[in-house]
Amino acid sequence: MNLYSQNQGMKKPLLILMVVALLAGCSSIASEDQLPPKPPAFACAEPRLESAFRFHEKSKDFLKAYYTTRKESDLYFSWYASEDSLYMARTIGKCWDKRNKHFHAAQNVFQKNGVLRNLIVQNMRTDSQSAISELFLEDYRKIFVRDIQ
Repeated sequence: MNLYSQNQGMKKPLLILMVVALLAGCSSIASEDQLPPKPPAFACAEPRLESAFRFHEKSKDFLKAYYTTRKESDLYFSWYASEDSLYMARTIGKCWDKRNKHFHAAQNVFQKNGVLRNLIVQNMRTDSQSAISELFLEDYRKIFVRDIQ
């Protein structure tokens, strides 16, 4: 028996294994074809809209916290969260997958944040409150001389 005949004997089992593997692969492809089609993934607009609404909710939560604690920092956090919400809503226009529903949802975010921002501004310090704080500035200067020049 020479080397050539040994190779011929090995080719038949390899050929059979390759055919079996090919048939197994085709059957798995056929089973994948029968699965229901997946909805298209919205890579840009949907996540940005969700983020805009989440920032709006955070802004409302900070405004609620301000009404309970009367901390001005909550007002500023509310303002910044509203700014983030508006920024995310503006970036939807750059998305390749934007649709009419995204446009209307972004308009909704703009309107909601407009009302919220008016409430925030109404609760921020007015001139009369800053005048009251000026009364205590003289006491502050006596304690911290180098702070205020």
